[in-house]
Amino acid sequence: MKKTLSIFFILFTVLISIYAQSNNTVEINDDVYELLRTCEIQNLCEPLNNVRPYSVNYVKYKLEEILSNLNEETDSLQISIVQRYIEKYEIESGVDLKNLTYKYENNSEIFPVSFVVNDSFTVNFSTGMYADTSINSYGYEVYNHLNFLGDFGKNVSYDVSGLLGLTEMPLEYMGEYNIGEWLYDDFDTQPPRTIKSYRNNSFLPYHYSKYWDGSVYFLSNLTASGLETWPSTKAIGLAMLADIHGSFFDNKLELSLGRKQREWAAMDNGSSLVLNAKARPFMAFEADAHLFPWLSFSTITGVLENPNQAHINMNAWYDLECDENGELINDYDDSYFFQNAFSMGMLALDFKYFHFDFGSTCVWPKRFELGYGFPLLDRVVYQNNIGDFDNLSLFVDLKGIYPSVGSIWISGYLDEISLNVKTKFWEKTRAMYAMQTGTKVNVPFIPFTTASLRYTKVEPYCYTHHSINYTPWYNHYLSESYTNNGESLGYYLPPNSDEINFEITSKAIEFATLSFQYQLIRHGTDWGSGAVPGSSLYSEMRNYNRDDLNKYFLHDGTYEWSNIITVYGSYDFRKYNLPVKMFMNIGFIYDWFTEINGEPGWGTGYSHINNSEYSDKVGFVVNIGFSIFQR
Repeated sequence: MKKTLSIFFILFTVLISIYAQSNNTVEINDDVYELLRTCEIQNLCEPLNNVRPYSVNYVKYKLEEILSNLNEETDSLQISIVQRYIEKYEIESGVDLKNLTYKYENNSEIFPVSFVVNDSFTVNFSTGMYADTSINSYGYEVYNHLNFLGDFGKNVSYDVSGLLGLTEMPLEYMGEYNIGEWLYDDFDTQPPRTIKSYRNNSFLPYHYSKYWDGSVYFLSNLTASGLETWPSTKAIGLAMLADIHGSFFDNKLELSLGRKQREWAAMDNGSSLVLNAKARPFMAFEADAHLFPWLSFSTITGVLENPNQAHINMNAWYDLECDENGELINDYDDSYFFQNAFSMGMLALDFKYFHFDFGSTCVWPKRFELGYGFPLLDRVVYQNNIGDFDNLSLFVDLKGIYPSVGSIWISGYLDEISLNVKTKFWEKTRAMYAMQTGTKVNVPFIPFTTASLRYTKVEPYCYTHHSINYTPWYNHYLSESYTNNGESLGYYLPPNSDEINFEITSKAIEFATLSFQYQLIRHGTDWGSGAVPGSSLYSEMRNYNRDDLNKYFLHDGTYEWSNIITVYGSYDFRKYNLPVKMFMNIGFIYDWFTEINGEPGWGTGYSHINNSEYSDKVGFVVNIGFSIFQR
């Protein structure tokens, strides 16, 4: 294994020594992605690559393409906006105090090398104010972002980012969720295992993404024992991202090795069912080959990270080894049960009026399995060759495009299914899948403005797995859920949920972004007496009698209905030569719950409830912040 890895790094180093230039990737949350997606809808550029993040060169190439399709007489505002984005990614040599950046380069035409360091500072404050004042909450993040990047040769670039900050994000305890007595063969003698459920009332539901990774240090205990899994009080958080990215053969082949956030197979920004922009970063090697203008193939293999969420699952797994009285023998933490790697392959076809992609993924405990990482072998087929132990999934996306008008798509992610033509297999709990249909259209007469509408459904137990008590190299229970660092790799909804998402986004004002969003999210509760099995990422399908289980969305327990209205705006004061960008998010939320009026089943009705366990929630959330020196 060591010899093979050594050969790989030698080959990668040789490639670096031959090629490189400005191929750093653009952070997945950069608002240039929304601009590019809008211009794609407006037929100002050819179809975008379906593997993100993009390199700086690719982004600039697309922006130049957009410029060439704009009319100087009628599109002066759009031209100005696009030119500003192009300037954003151009870094001049020397000291730039306005952007707090320093760049050094050797100016060699044979082997150009550059080094850039820049720094930025971000403040993010959010508060939730509710009719029930007892759940009022506020949270904040104040952090510094130090970035080192540059080129090494003509085709390869490097990027290292460090974040360090102060944060506090209180949580409301909701209750506990039973993750099953059936995790092990001797489930009759094992006590229940539970996961704690919390809510972050400082932010709107499903809107918060932490900047820090791993753990935080409470200010009250800045020692090794002060390492905690959530900043419920004032704490120091940190994170580190790094990437080596290269483009070869006139950008026909892109290779990357690093730890970063990604989004693959998304029909709109943030919509992917298989590798979403909201997924936590992980270390991986990836390759993206554009064999023809209309055909591409992409592959990725990496190592997933432990959930490290003791505040949620402390002692949830402790009873792996108990004596005959159920007393604890060994105490294990998450790292013992989450030891997974991840592989994915995708083939994509792009034409003027049509897009199609499909592929497979695999979450597999860390073993030296060359087949999962080899791009020409399908992961589903290969798993059957080595024993059928791992978590496989399939995905597909179809999109129709009408240039200058909009697009319409349907996406599917299949975790697991047991087909039986004699039954309605889609009603079986073992049909663990996610699906989405949506459209995104150009809003006429308003520059760089689009409207989108999508419906997404995530079935119970989707993005989880059935319990595994043994795999090659491991003789104990392992979790093979489709998660990284405790969060879904796929869509941001938890299992047993659906969502209607309507959004209008505009960049019609230079240096500004405005958006309006409405979401209706329905989710089976994962706490309390009405909890619905399969509604948590920690749920696992039982190994026995699982083909007999049925699901009845909204008709099998207590469901939370979240109505969320959000108005967002940001403004960049660089127009006035001030390196400050401000943003504000104002949201309204109305939550209520329904419970069934009888036994689970499609014939059973449900009605609104409002009690001490499941109570209505009405309130406003205000999120405001600013960044200084952010490019």
